[in-house]
Amino acid sequence: MALKSRLGRRLFENWPAKVIALAVAVVVVLLNDIAGVGERYFSVPLELQLSESLVPGEPYSNRVRVTLRGDEEEIFRVLEDDILAHADFSGHEQDGVYRAPIELRKRGTALDVEALEITVEPLTVTVTLEEKLISSIEVVPNLIGFPPPGYELTDYRLSPTQVAVVGPRSRVEDIGSILTEEIDLARRQEDFSERIRLEKPDELLDFPGGDVVDFRALITETIVQSVFEDVEITIVDLDPAFRVVSPLPAGTIRVQGKQLDLEGIPDARVSIIVDASNVSRPGTHELPTRPQIPAGILVLGIDPARIELTVVDRLSTEEGAGQ
Repeated sequence: MALKSRLGRRLFENWPAKVIALAVAVVVVLLNDIAGVGERYFSVPLELQLSESLVPGEPYSNRVRVTLRGDEEEIFRVLEDDILAHADFSGHEQDGVYRAPIELRKRGTALDVEALEITVEPLTVTVTLEEKLISSIEVVPNLIGFPPPGYELTDYRLSPTQVAVVGPRSRVEDIGSILTEEIDLARRQEDFSERIRLEKPDELLDFPGGDVVDFRALITETIVQSVFEDVEITIVDLDPAFRVVSPLPAGTIRVQGKQLDLEGIPDARVSIIVDASNVSRPGTHELPTRPQIPAGILVLGIDPARIELTVVDRLSTEEGAGQ
């Protein structure tokens, strides 16, 4: 009995100090445990599981906030792509507004983390579902700018010319055409080909066959018509024994050719020629005219097409003037 009494007295001696020491030890253990615990936040896309006949008919929150809690070193090794969020609406077959819980699934690196706690925010998602429609819609190139002066877009080809569009019936039925991304024609002086993405007219629509088309443009030099006015008429091959006494009018020449070629022709290289080689006697002669213009230019018309040329004997006129 004496032994037990001594042990009891020793156990309760300085008990306040012993209680404080025990509490400190417990806190130290807890702090050591908490020190290794961390939290990490990121957002992931939300995947909807739907029946084959329905699609979202209105925009919805398609990303959710995920919180990881666990060992601080391990949770930062988890790849964001290895946390999957989904909501199951596959049991619904009619248009309507529905709510479903958001569930998370781990894969890859997330499976290797022990004591990993995952939470998601929000807990549920509400989605408007509508009948799915697939339709073939015409593709239209979104052309901007113009080729440099002297060049033009004469033709283009798209392949394919129509694409399949899938989405809620009410939105697909409102689409008249699908535009491509911008195709800039500025500084284009020759044919070119490009692969061009399609512009999605609505975030709820999709292109099941892909969103890229082939575009080919035909760029040619611009063909224009022009008129040269006040063109000088020149008499050639007239017998030196004769002299022209009739006035020579100015003429005009209508032409067609490449714009750059026509703009580069100086007036000195354009004239109207009258061949007088067949004039063999004094008098008035009606002679045809012909244009003189650089090669590659198509002459559409010449005025005058014929002129009356009056010539006299040079010797007799000179003698008369001397008297």
